[in-house]
Amino acid sequence: MGQPARRIQTPQTAPRVARLRLVDTPPARAPRPRADAATRTRARVEEARARSLFTGFLIVFLCAVALGGARVTLTSRAAEFAVGESRLAADIKQQRVAVDQLEVDRSALSTPSRIAGIAATSMSMGEPKSVKYISSSDVDTTDAGALTSQAADVTGASALQKVVDAVVELSAGEAQSLLVGDLGLAGSR
Repeated sequence: MGQPARRIQTPQTAPRVARLRLVDTPPARAPRPRADAATRTRARVEEARARSLFTGFLIVFLCAVALGGARVTLTSRAAEFAVGESRLAADIKQQRVAVDQLEVDRSALSTPSRIAGIAATSMSMGEPKSVKYISSSDVDTTDAGALTSQAADVTGASALQKVVDAVVELSAGEAQSLLVGDLGLAGSR
């Protein structure tokens, strides 16, 4: 309401002028006189020889690159296998040392004097008063029949015998594990 009126007017532009210019072309060259047949033949022969030389060079170069790549590949593979072989040889040597040590330990653990010493000190065992051996040739067939008839008569004694056998087997296993350790148990199985 108290503002002056504004006049909106579009700007007037000058008409566009084409900015083209005229370029003079040089006069056309006169055609070259054709060379004679001998000159053209010589040029073709030189061009063919140059192409064959270039093709031969490319073939030799590509063969050299392929042979070099194959040599590098084979050399790297051989070095890789050599490193793997040396690691394997070191592992084999280490395992042989461990096996030799185990053999020494086994022989030391299985000596009768060591077993007798441990049995005497830790389990208060001593030398037996008498030793009896039973062989199959000593037992006659009649004695075997008598033994089976006696075992059949005494059933109460057989139950007691089973309990005693179980206790003896258990104590024998414990004694063996104390004497020779786990190596002795693995060897007895």
